[in-house]
Amino acid sequence: MQLRPDSLLSDDLSLLLIKGCKDLGINLSEHQVQNTAKFLVDLQKWNKAFNLTAVRNPRDMIINHILDSFSLNKYISGNTILDVGSGAGLPGLPLAIANPNKKFTLIDSSGKKTRFIHHVKTNLLLENVTVINSRVENLNNKVVFDHIISRAFSSVARFLELTQHLLKQQGSLLAMKGNISKNEISEIPKSWKFIKQHDVHIPMLFKKRTILELKIMEEKFGSNNFNS
Repeated sequence: MQLRPDSLLSDDLSLLLIKGCKDLGINLSEHQVQNTAKFLVDLQKWNKAFNLTAVRNPRDMIINHILDSFSLNKYISGNTILDVGSGAGLPGLPLAIANPNKKFTLIDSSGKKTRFIHHVKTNLLLENVTVINSRVENLNNKVVFDHIISRAFSSVARFLELTQHLLKQQGSLLAMKGNISKNEISEIPKSWKFIKQHDVHIPMLFKKRTILELKIMEEKFGSNNFNS
């Protein structure tokens, strides 16, 4: 089944999207639903040539990608967000569509993926999105962020190591994971404060999803010491 943005609102898939968003506490405007539909159309089209995601079915894309991305929404209270290893623009693009007043920077080292993100940004006129084709460790810290987010980018300890110089004081790092082992949590450096492990329920997704929320300890802020 191919998605069509001009018919999505009258399709069962639009009901799936809208109901799923409401279950997550998100009320999208008609314009935002249409933009989400256009993003899905582009993702399905580009996926055929560039293999951006292993998920192919439109219904599964809504559940596994869009609703999964939206599960992060209530944890981003700040105005500037860095999405690390954004891939096909997830979770950054759905969150940017839902939060036009917040600024999102999406970074990925893959040129084909950042070209896709830039295409969607241009196509949807998302003025609150900046796209960077680079490795995150190569970014300087002249610009820092309220939140740094990732969706299964790497181990948590590695994610912290690569991004701590880009986080504002009192900012939070949010790592989206499936199953998280005690060993992975034990590897979190003591220079970081473990705030909470949020176990999230994604509507119609029967998989375990977890969001780890961390902050840099104030006395360690600005330090590059990651020794436990």
